[in-house]
Amino acid sequence: MATKSSTGFGVVLIQIALGLFFIASGILTLQLDSGFLGRIQAGFGGNEVANAVYSILKGDVANIVIIAVGVCEILAGVFLILRFFIGVGVLADIVLIVIMIVWIAVIILIDILGNGGLLKGALDSFASILSFLKVFSAHLLVLGGILIVKRG
Repeated sequence: MATKSSTGFGVVLIQIALGLFFIASGILTLQLDSGFLGRIQAGFGGNEVANAVYSILKGDVANIVIIAVGVCEILAGVFLILRFFIGVGVLADIVLIVIMIVWIAVIILIDILGNGGLLKGALDSFASILSFLKVFSAHLLVLGGILIVKRG
């Protein structure tokens, strides 16, 4: 493995899972329709990044940001997988930092400020609490995975 020889099996599994997650998420993000149907598709498809971007930006600017983030997700995933075979240098870490910043924004926009988030309905009923905790914990798992596999 190109990163560290003392990397534990758990970290290897997290790196593989995160790489595959980012590749799949990036491809799904790039396949979204740029109009109203794309927003609906993002909502039903669970595309957190697109939902977060659509919550703060509209029109062409939102579409450009979503495309850029989708490309960054794919690059992050590819670099995470390539790390097992070749040294990819700090480029993978730079892309991961960009994704980490975007992911923190996703957590803030969806899990705290969004509908069903902490400030808008997460605590309304037992079912909404469980739904919130499931989504929030998944977002934290991705953020934790990024922190684990990022070097330095």
